Amino acid sequence: MKKTIITTIITLIFTTLIFPQIYLWKNGEIINAYNSIDSITFVKPTTINPDSILFKTNRQSWSYTHPMADTKADFCATSDTICLHFFGWSLNDDSVITIKFPESTDKYNRAILTYRMGGWNEGPAEWDMTTMIMIKDKRTGELYELVRAFTPYGGAFDADWEKKFYIDITEYLPMLTNETEFHIYYGGWDATEQRAHTITLGFEFYEGKRQKDIIFHHKLYDSRASSNIGYRSWAYGVDTASIEAPERLGKRDVKIPYQVKSLLLKVSISGHGADPGIFPNRPEYQQAINAAEFDDSRYTIILNGDSLATEIIFQSNINNYYQKGNYRMGRANWGPGLPLKVDYWEIHQIPTNRILTIDFDLEPFISKLNDLKAEGIANYIIEIDLFGYNSH
Repeated sequence: MKKTIITTIITLIFTTLIFPQIYLWKNGEIINAYNSIDSITFVKPTTINPDSILFKTNRQSWSYTHPMADTKADFCATSDTICLHFFGWSLNDDSVITIKFPESTDKYNRAILTYRMGGWNEGPAEWDMTTMIMIKDKRTGELYELVRAFTPYGGAFDADWEKKFYIDITEYLPMLTNETEFHIYYGGWDATEQRAHTITLGFEFYEGKRQKDIIFHHKLYDSRASSNIGYRSWAYGVDTASIEAPERLGKRDVKIPYQVKSLLLKVSISGHGADPGIFPNRPEYQQAINAAEFDDSRYTIILNGDSLATEIIFQSNINNYYQKGNYRMGRANWGPGLPLKVDYWEIHQIPTNRILTIDFDLEPFISKLNDLKAEGIANYIIEIDLFGYNSH
């Protein structure tokens, strides 16, 4: 017993020196703020009333197992293997690939993306970097984020290493026709001739009768096009560049077509940076735990002036697969070597005037760095999209 206590104290001291600010006291106990984040979450998500117009679905963002493994796909297409390196800062610098799909996707009722991570030559590169795959909407020319993922700490993997993830992309079927353009962003500089991260994209369509058709899509927020710090993100807590400004997370009015009976809200938010600022409205602890990557901020959804739900931007990585790095620490909706945790919300009541007013508010935060050029400034990569169906 004595030996166990001594070992625990030594481990705590060592870990605290290496990773400052990750341990907190609560009710006389030491809490690991990364992997027991619920223990230090003092503002819980709002419980959704069953009669509310807004529902958070239980849809998985991704899976290790193929959801249609027992069913043969009716259409398949696969990209070449793509070596990830820093393509450039501008949207125009992204790597672009084209994949051929059927002329029409009307007969398909499900689409699954296989997202394969791998290594180049001797294996993957060293670091956990942001990767974004965008699909170009032929109708508007806009880019919609199909998937965001994060490379693993790859130093422990050899040339044969790979990891596959399966993602339901059915709502994008109307865009997946004919020659379709995809843009690829990689936010890292760790690629060498010997080692680099790679991805391969596999698309599978399945025929069947649809319960409802996707007839509308609309981009609400996108930090990529108007990033104020680079890295396709918006700074968080900087007094001269509020993330709640109209050009960033300000209010949006959307005209919903009369044929649309229900809506799906796809919320893709990942936090980054190591900002030691403060959360002024938190009742028990205000000092940030290296925001916005390692602290659990919240967003609130406001529809037509009513605050309907608050959700935490965080995920535990305690069960993440082995890597060479701090792969088990919880982060703001992401983990090394994993796709992004995406939130899906359903909206079942549309105003009679067909104007839906949507606003997203992040928890108030005051950056200690408070400079858009500061290394480690808190920031979020955000894309929020709306999809419309012809029935409930």
